[in-house]
Amino acid sequence: MSNSQTMSLDQRIAALQQTNGELVASNNTLTQTVTGKMSAINATVASAEARMDQAIANLAASHSDTRINYYDRLVHSKSSLEIQAEEGQEYISKWKKVPVTTGCYQYPSVGSLTRVHFTNSYMKEPGYYEKPVQYDQDWSVTQMQFVLANEKATSEQINQMLDEQGSVLLKTGYWDATPRMLTIPCISISGLHPYSVLFVRFINSNSTQISDPRPLQNITQFGYATFAVDRVVNYPHIKV
Repeated sequence: MSNSQTMSLDQRIAALQQTNGELVASNNTLTQTVTGKMSAINATVASAEARMDQAIANLAASHSDTRINYYDRLVHSKSSLEIQAEEGQEYISKWKKVPVTTGCYQYPSVGSLTRVHFTNSYMKEPGYYEKPVQYDQDWSVTQMQFVLANEKATSEQINQMLDEQGSVLLKTGYWDATPRMLTIPCISISGLHPYSVLFVRFINSNSTQISDPRPLQNITQFGYATFAVDRVVNYPHIKV
């Protein structure tokens, strides 16, 4: 016979009351644990939301506070800018100031994110159009690099500063007329007035359409590229 059959009614009631008390105590403990966990979760969520709100506010501020150089969207080419080749590296041009008639010079924040907005960043391969043999005379692809630097900077000073800083120079120039944007370095040369403007240089590489190794061609004589700038935007609160 089981214990429940040998227990008296009073003993059974007492046992049930004890079991019920233990269940109530366990339930209270569980409720307290859940309540504590929920409070911790709510606090964590509230803290995360506050950080997210602050991050959004910082992001909005960093993108709304800008320093802009406006340009006039005129199309420029190697010939219109009268570029010169670098001594010893004739496939690269010297840095040339981008002309502007309606824009304003600015005091940009050096080392901050800087982007050029193009209405045109175009290149084509003259060798593609050669007949009867393609790429017989001109096998160059001309692209462009840009930097925001002191208005009075020379090409040599710009190169020296870029080398000292280890700046990364991206290229632009595509076989289409799509508006594009390019991230560029923003530098400042000691001793020069901080007014800053956009500089460009052209650089030749060999077309991927040729398979045999060939020397890089003179930038003033081979390849074709044009560009037109809408504006240069410097973000002083976004460091790179």
